[in-house]
Amino acid sequence: MATLIIENLKKSYDGKTQILKDISFTVKDGELVSILGSSGCGKTTTLRAIAGLTTKNSGKIKVNNKEISNVPVYQRNFGMVFQSYALFPHLNVFENVAFGLKMQRVSKSELKKRVDEILQITGLCELAKRYPAELSGGQQQRVSLARALVIKPKILLMDEPLSNLDAKLRVKMREEIRRLQQKFHITTLFVTHDQQECFAISDRVLLMNKGKVEQFDTPENIFNHPKNEFVARFIGYENFINCKNYSFNSKEDSNHARLLTIRPERIEIVGEPEGENIVTGKIIQSEFLGTGFCYLVKTKIGNLKVIVTNSEPIQLGNNVNLKLSADYLLPLI
Repeated sequence: MATLIIENLKKSYDGKTQILKDISFTVKDGELVSILGSSGCGKTTTLRAIAGLTTKNSGKIKVNNKEISNVPVYQRNFGMVFQSYALFPHLNVFENVAFGLKMQRVSKSELKKRVDEILQITGLCELAKRYPAELSGGQQQRVSLARALVIKPKILLMDEPLSNLDAKLRVKMREEIRRLQQKFHITTLFVTHDQQECFAISDRVLLMNKGKVEQFDTPENIFNHPKNEFVARFIGYENFINCKNYSFNSKEDSNHARLLTIRPERIEIVGEPEGENIVTGKIIQSEFLGTGFCYLVKTKIGNLKVIVTNSEPIQLGNNVNLKLSADYLLPLI
């Protein structure tokens, strides 16, 4: 059982350019938290600082309220899974998985028992005598995961572990990671730039931008209640309305909002221009999505993107009435 606490973590490489700016968050016991963000935002640096692989400038790293910043990497009992699987090419699957236990000087009988058990759980028993070069990418990733889990780590750290896999295998492996994480109840920090992957497996998400935390919340709350414009744009909101120029009714308090936003699929095309939050516009672009159409509509409040499913196509140049429901209009600071 372990709780990971990060307090005011700072990192700069030249003393001037800040890579991490006062990063603070907590990963509760048994929780899977993902660090999400684009390349260069500081997510991998945060993970490496926690692991002890990168020296921080200031801040505290605590496990169960005990400061571990000065604890050597090999004594932290963290399981680590990297983007590159980092398997030993001269060792077979069994030997790769057993490596951490050998470093811990576990007895031969205990070692065999624990390795056999984790190979069974991860579906690797039949591959135990194969070498990394004889494995697929997904199989190598399972070996890397098994090696991290077999030592019974306090914390599991994963740095974009699925980025080298194809789309279908990524989905399968993320489900496997989540299953094993919940089975072993391991406190886990998972770094990714893939929003869909992140939202699918996480209890909470730490969204980073330029070395700072933009929002730390559940996937549902981030998706439905983005804190600011950056978060909204990052997770796919594309329609933004300047509150200084236009007034709309919103379910949430928008008195102090700078912008209102609404997802394309939340805008309705209606017959009559009656009721609140109705905007008239002209379709200037149309894209077939398979399950429906995506329209770009020119209106007095700017161009709005609208996604409509299970409907007949609307011709370019046609005028349409758009309903921006107060339930889905979100104010942004």
